Amino acid sequence: MAGMLTGDVGETAILAREGRLGDARLRLFHPIRFMLASPAEDAAEIISRLGPTVWVEDKYDGIRAQLHRRGSEVRLFSRDLNDISGQFPEIVAAARDLPWDGVLDGEILAYAGGHVLPFLTLQARLGRKDPPPDVLAAVPVAYVAFDVLAIGERSTPEGANGTASMVEPLLAVPLLDRRRRLESLVLPSVDEGGRFALSHLVTADSAEALDRVFGDARARRNEGLMVKDPHSGYSPGVAAWAGSR
Repeated sequence: MAGMLTGDVGETAILAREGRLGDARLRLFHPIRFMLASPAEDAAEIISRLGPTVWVEDKYDGIRAQLHRRGSEVRLFSRDLNDISGQFPEIVAAARDLPWDGVLDGEILAYAGGHVLPFLTLQARLGRKDPPPDVLAAVPVAYVAFDVLAIGERSTPEGANGTASMVEPLLAVPLLDRRRRLESLVLPSVDEGGRFALSHLVTADSAEALDRVFGDARARRNEGLMVKDPHSGYSPGVAAWAGSR
């Protein structure tokens, strides 16, 4: 947990040497190590491990990204904890006026006309620190949020005491409560001219139901499913399962 919070092996090692792993704290603009998934082919196995009722999200064909926001400062971080804000300036701009501070976990997708575009389309945006206007226009993108890792009210200007608003870490909060918090946030919808969407979420309580949901996800042009325990916290290591065929 300390390693996930700091995102820094060296800092974690120092805390461990000094017996202070419990002092590790979430800090905005210091990316948190991502919660990862493990592939599973058998629906019955997934239900047996995570059930009896599981949460099922589409597995999107984009790039994983954390969004950190405080006031007008917004940054995006990739799965390998690199700052990729410059590659997606329209998402950064869309997040600047949001009425909250915090950290989202989600996926950046090529998106146009109400549909997710193939990953091959998104590749035209990758690695470009300052994409030209023609590329921005040719490959529009959206941020699909599926988790909120920290939240706080909108930052206020620093006062005489030099302090700013704090955010509340949510890593130990069950997923079902984190999803409620996520759904309560103001996120301008991509279907209404914004740049945000929430992940498609349903429940399943049997292998047969999970197979049906898989077919629906494929029909939406997504590559499979993410199956999660709704009572789980956000923790390092493998704690969610990707169901794909």
